[in-house]
Amino acid sequence: MRRLLFVWLGMAAALLVQAALPNRPDLGNPRLVVLANNLQNYYYYYEESSRPDYNTDAGRAEKTRKIVDMMVASGADIFAFCEVEAKPIILEYLVDALNTKVGGEDFAYVDDGIYVETDSHDNAIRSGFVYRTATVEPYGSNYPATNVTYYRNTMRIQAWTELATGEHFTLSMNHFKAKSDEESQAKRVDNATWLINGLSSSYKVQDPDILIMGDLNAQMDEECMTVLLENNYTEQLLYYDEDAYSYIYSRTHELIDHAFANSTMATQITGAAVWHTNTSASYGNRYSDHDAVMVGLRLGEEEQGISNANADVNATKILRDGQLIIIRGGVEYTLTGQPVR
Repeated sequence: MRRLLFVWLGMAAALLVQAALPNRPDLGNPRLVVLANNLQNYYYYYEESSRPDYNTDAGRAEKTRKIVDMMVASGADIFAFCEVEAKPIILEYLVDALNTKVGGEDFAYVDDGIYVETDSHDNAIRSGFVYRTATVEPYGSNYPATNVTYYRNTMRIQAWTELATGEHFTLSMNHFKAKSDEESQAKRVDNATWLINGLSSSYKVQDPDILIMGDLNAQMDEECMTVLLENNYTEQLLYYDEDAYSYIYSRTHELIDHAFANSTMATQITGAAVWHTNTSASYGNRYSDHDAVMVGLRLGEEEQGISNANADVNATKILRDGQLIIIRGGVEYTLTGQPVR
C-alpha cells in the first residue's frame, strides 16, 4: 500500500510540473522548430563546482526532469543550450533521460569534443546541441565562433540538414559576457564582433542562411546589439512581439535572450516567441532563471517568412536620440521592423 502511495504521489508531482508549463507560443505553420535556453549552470559533476543550484544526485535528477518535461512539451526539433558543463557527459545524461521519457531513441546530442577537466573558470561552461533524429541531422562540423579563451566554448556554430527536404541552415548558439562588472558592456561588444567575424568564415559557416540565438546578456539599446543590426541581422522575437521578455531582474522584465536572423534566414521563419517556461513559474517549478526562446522554420519556402525592413542591405541606418533607425524606400523603421510613427 505504501509503495502504491509513493508511485501515485510521484505521478501526481510529475503532472503538476507539466501543468505548470504554459501553452507553447504560436509559431505559425513551421516544419521545424528550434528552441534555445540558458539552463543556469547545468552540471553532472556538481561536486567539482560551486556554480550549480543543487548539490546532490537527487537535485541533479530533479532539475533534469524539469528540463526533459519542457523539451517534450515543446515539440522542438533542435535544442540549443548554454550554461551547461563543459563535458560531454552532461548532454549524454540529459539525452538518456529524454529518450527514457519518450520511450525510444528519438534524440541525440552533438559531440563537439569539448572537455574541461575542472571548474577553473577557464571554459568551465559551454553551449551545446540536442536534436530529434527523425527530422534533422548535423551538417558539417561543430565550430567555435571565436578562439578567444572561455568564449570558444560558449559561442558555437552548427549547420543542420532537414531530412524531409535536404535543406540546410546555420545555427549559432551563444552566451555573451554577463553584467558582472563595469567592463562587461565592452566585453559584449567584443562578443558580438567575434561572432560576426566567425559567421563571416567560409569554413565555419556551412550554409548562408544564419540564425543566431542565445543568452546575449543585453537588451536592444546596448552597443553589442547595434553590431549585429549593422551587419544586417534582425531580432525576430521583437519582430513578432514588441513586448517580448525572457528574464526578470528586480521586478524588471528584460529581453536578454535573443533570436537574430540574416535576410535570407528571416524569409524562412514562420514565427518567433519567448516561451515563459520559468518567469511565469513558481521558484520550485523552475529549471532556470531564463525563459526558452523558440523559432519556427519552413526551410526553402521563402514566401512563408517575413522579409524584415532592417534586413535590407541597401537600407540606410542612422542613429537618432540613441535609437537606431532604418530608412528603406523613404520610410523609417525601428530596429524591430515597425514603421516609425
